[in-house]
Amino acid sequence: MNRKLIAIAVAFLLTIGLVGSVFADASVVISGGALSSTPQSIGFAGVTLAGVDQTVSDTDVSNWSVADPTGTGAGFHINISAANFIKTGDVTKTIAVANFKVRVTDANITLVDGNTKPTSSITSYTSLSGTAQALMSAAAGNGMGSYTYVPDFQLTIPAETYAGTYTSVVTVAIVSGP
Repeated sequence: MNRKLIAIAVAFLLTIGLVGSVFADASVVISGGALSSTPQSIGFAGVTLAGVDQTVSDTDVSNWSVADPTGTGAGFHINISAANFIKTGDVTKTIAVANFKVRVTDANITLVDGNTKPTSSITSYTSLSGTAQALMSAAAGNGMGSYTYVPDFQLTIPAETYAGTYTSVVTVAIVSGP
């Protein structure tokens, strides 16, 4: 009878929760970060004028990077624009920005961490201008994480270009939304 009484007491204690499992909640607060884009310098090999237009490709294949740690899933796009190339020491001598071309092949966009990588908006060489144009983009729900990409650049040097060093300012901006 003692055994039966003990078994009933243990069953009662388990039923009312004095003996048994205890549960707890776990929670975490996740804050979003800011969109970021890190372009690299663009370099071209020297050119010897030959009396004809000459097209040269960039010599720097460094990874550019983009990150979307916002946690919103809004997507993003990378815009690019440029100015005319101006000869150092003589602002009247220029190479038109229309001679400066860019492309990004989808094969040159690499996932570092995250979900679906962005896609190129310019897959064949396209002239740059002073007006921003989308270089690549991530649709809503995509592009969350970090990625690297390598854009390809070409510059056509017109036959009538004056000898010297020319520079252009290239603007790269990341904008929320596809």
